[in-house]
Amino acid sequence: MKKVIFSLFVLLSITQLKLNAQNYTFGVRIIGKGRPMILIPGIKGSADTYNDVVAHYKDHYRCYVITLAGFAGQPASGEVNHPLQDQRDEIIRYIIEQHLRKPVMVGFSFGGSLALWIASTRPDLIGPLIELDGVPFDAGIEKNHVNMDSIRKDARNRREKIISATPDYWRHVDSIRHTKKFRDDGLAELQELVTDTNRIKQIMEWDNLSDYKTSRLMINEMNGLDLRDSVSNIHSPILVLGSWIGWGNFKTKDAVEKRYQMQYAPADKVTIVFSEKGKHFLMYEDYDWMIAEMDKFLKSI
Repeated sequence: MKKVIFSLFVLLSITQLKLNAQNYTFGVRIIGKGRPMILIPGIKGSADTYNDVVAHYKDHYRCYVITLAGFAGQPASGEVNHPLQDQRDEIIRYIIEQHLRKPVMVGFSFGGSLALWIASTRPDLIGPLIELDGVPFDAGIEKNHVNMDSIRKDARNRREKIISATPDYWRHVDSIRHTKKFRDDGLAELQELVTDTNRIKQIMEWDNLSDYKTSRLMINEMNGLDLRDSVSNIHSPILVLGSWIGWGNFKTKDAVEKRYQMQYAPADKVTIVFSEKGKHFLMYEDYDWMIAEMDKFLKSI
């Protein structure tokens, strides 16, 4: 009888794990033990973005490493109206359903902005926030003044064009994405963001594995998202680790840092520190500095 009960328990546990996996369209890799830490990579990025970070923290933190729906081989969710907001809401639901108490939230670039959106939407759920070159409003970094009505109108128009595009259009786009010119252009852009050739190849492979329609929709949705006022909702401590090399319109670290400070000014408890040498992918460009700053921050709270 005990064997029967135990077998039923195992079967129910496996079934529950399958149900949990099917309940969310993002992928999640769970590694380590201790306080929960959620890590969100950048646009089209894989959970592998954080391999070195997870190796450092896994003995003291239970790391939940996300791959967003449609990115780096993770199947697209099928949501076309608001796929980024859908990911926001799913991650919030995951935190609630998996009983993650005040997790540390780490977000890189695009994933950093998404982490800010999650934290400002449900500040009661989120613990300390670490932003790896993520900002509340990307378009506001390079420009002094932006017309939000115009930006949001353009975003709506682009969304309608993306949604209404025919299968032939997406096949045509896919053929272009595999041309030598497209690859060369992508390589040139990535060289502004990361130095190591092997890392660039890895990032380009994640791009190849990503669903192009989904990424276009998510980028477009992010372009119309302005969280500068919303960060005032976040009362947990925030650490912002920034890069300045590679910003086209800026020549000095101080100039970029001032823009970051302006955007995060409404937040309660924010610390902003800039890498002296690192390009955008700080986990590849200035890892030792980044980890040291993260350690210092986490030990202080």
